[in-house]
Amino acid sequence: MVKNPSQLLGPPITGDYMPSGYQGIFLFARNRPPFGLTVIQEMMADPRVIFGLWLIKGPILANSRFKVNCEDEKVRQFLIKNVTRFWRNSAARALKAIEWGYSGSEVMYRVVDGNIHFDILKDLHSQDCAAVTHEGRLVGFTVRNVPEVKTGQGRSKIFLGTPKGFWHTHWRTHHPWYGLSRLYGAHIPWWEVWSDGGFRDIRRLWFHKNAFEGGIMYHPPGLTRTKDGLTISNKDLAREMIEKKRTGGTLTLPNTTGGEGIRTWEYQAPASNQVPSGLAEYGQSLKEELFEGMGIPPEVFQSGGGEGFGSSTGRQIPEEAFFAVLQEIVGWLISDADQQIFRHLVRLNFGDIDYEIVPFGLTYKAEEREQQLQEDARNAESARAGIMAGTGQQAPLEE
Repeated sequence: MVKNPSQLLGPPITGDYMPSGYQGIFLFARNRPPFGLTVIQEMMADPRVIFGLWLIKGPILANSRFKVNCEDEKVRQFLIKNVTRFWRNSAARALKAIEWGYSGSEVMYRVVDGNIHFDILKDLHSQDCAAVTHEGRLVGFTVRNVPEVKTGQGRSKIFLGTPKGFWHTHWRTHHPWYGLSRLYGAHIPWWEVWSDGGFRDIRRLWFHKNAFEGGIMYHPPGLTRTKDGLTISNKDLAREMIEKKRTGGTLTLPNTTGGEGIRTWEYQAPASNQVPSGLAEYGQSLKEELFEGMGIPPEVFQSGGGEGFGSSTGRQIPEEAFFAVLQEIVGWLISDADQQIFRHLVRLNFGDIDYEIVPFGLTYKAEEREQQLQEDARNAESARAGIMAGTGQQAPLEE
């Protein structure tokens, strides 16, 4: 039991707590390849990974909305302008924490009508940033590879503190400052595609073996003397002919036969191999596993027709769950921006004033779409019932 109410205040007692097993994520795990920042760098070269990140970030940037609750109308309008500017020109930069687990940026400010306003985030590579904490609280971060101020040469490490530095964390339940990359769940299917002997190697080998004309060359034993007077083995000569066929060369053979009437030199053209059974399905399965590992349900990338999300299946539950997760990402981002940028601006310009920034829009859009689908279904049912009444027939009952 807490005897002194002051014990409830102050810095967190578990401020230096680290989740169990966090370091193992970036080392070796049983039955899976290692995952770390260098792997993320490689995965970012995969166009499917880039497309998956677009599917996540696109709705966040396009559909997020914010409401500012504040009794002081001047402060409320100030926050609306700054939050809007942050979301339009800098949210996408901060959201690189989705793929890296965390992001660090330098905050640039400007003066408008005598007040200090947010201007833009200067992007910094996540691998060059390291969080700095004090008593379990983030106070800033260090940035390496910064040129020396005096000479302009060499590289040094500098410190950016709040509110000059902005730090955003994705999946902070895995680590309070470095989070966890959203690509972690997609690592295994990605590795199965790109590793030696993986899907891409299998596909490339099949097309390579069938894209060039090879075939079989029957040759007599012994040697052949060329027009230059050189003696060459018939076996090597036959191999040379086949290799020249692969580069588009022509082929002429002497019309000579052996003792049994069989040609001593004979070329048998290759036959096209059938596509290995299940190869296309194998690639499609890995693609689906990669997107699902990033938290993207199949209804997002399998939509067909002109109805958008889930039109191939008609299921709306995955849409609501997907947008609910995206709404959580929005909530964490605007919370970090509020704590590290906006509250400092309000305090500098207006003093200590109470306000609240409420994000919404994504789950609302899913609910709005669900209501529209229900309304369309009712209208279709009414139209069908009207047609049946006009023809004197009874509308069939749903089983």
